[in-house]
Amino acid sequence: MLRAYLNYGLLVSVVIWGAIVAVMAYRLEDSPWRWAFVALVFAGGVTVAVIVWIKKYVDQQMQSSERRHGK
Repeated sequence: MLRAYLNYGLLVSVVIWGAIVAVMAYRLEDSPWRWAFVALVFAGGVTVAVIVWIKKYVDQQMQSSERRHGK
């Protein structure tokens, strides 16, 4: 459980934050802030994508390093 939290806790928190902001954007029908909230949701999605990409890159580098050192 701790390992899953350490691996995916940040992703889950960003997704939950994005969902809350998306609901707020949905509720702000005629407000000029609506598009700012939509932009924040988009930025949250990009953040999740970048975190996943970094995680895959680091895992790939670790596997490559282990193969080179014979572990």
